[in-house]
Amino acid sequence: MKKNQHTDIKAILTNLLKDKKLSSNTAVVLICALVCLVVDHVDINKFLGIKEQPTAEMMAADIVGLIKNEADLVTTEVTIQKLALYDSSKSERFSITDPNTWKFGERKCIIPVEVKVKYGYDLQQLSVEDVKVADDSTAVYVMLPKPKVIDSGYNLYIDKKSVVSIATGLRTAVGHETEEEIRKKAYDQIINGNEIEKYIDTDIEKNARMLISSLIKSLGYKDVTVVTKN
Repeated sequence: MKKNQHTDIKAILTNLLKDKKLSSNTAVVLICALVCLVVDHVDINKFLGIKEQPTAEMMAADIVGLIKNEADLVTTEVTIQKLALYDSSKSERFSITDPNTWKFGERKCIIPVEVKVKYGYDLQQLSVEDVKVADDSTAVYVMLPKPKVIDSGYNLYIDKKSVVSIATGLRTAVGHETEEEIRKKAYDQIINGNEIEKYIDTDIEKNARMLISSLIKSLGYKDVTVVTKN
């Protein structure tokens, strides 16, 4: 601190002490506050008991923390049934179809496949960047992560009577290993395909929005908008 700064501060302190209109308590507070202003690394607001106003980023972080603490997932479970078709006489031996579109006259080995899919929103993927708080702290905008397959699997056991295998001179016998391979390929094709969404009830998105809105409103916010990444 420069010498003239010391002189200025000394003069201010002297005047405060001479001011008869100030109470002793007020003078002490003003003097301490003045000293704090010229001392490095001293938070004057903290000294005076003034709470720092939260920023939009701080409020967004609080919202994300609440959501992750209260809810991990919003999911629905669906069962997808397909028929895996296998023809050993063709170079492209494998395909799948819906049970209601297969015609009995088709000469193939047919194995039913049942795939269970848990689909929904992983709220642990939510980040502070996905939450926006208005400057006046009245409105909140939340972008949910894109819904995805959370868990999945297919029937490990199958009734042999449900497997239709037509043996001809053009076809080789279909054993257990081949059946397992067929079902695995059917499962992979379903999971990696683009049609899972058509089996999902649209209520899953509605439920996710309701849950998030309810959690945020519990913090006192009234205007909450929740959308999903599509």
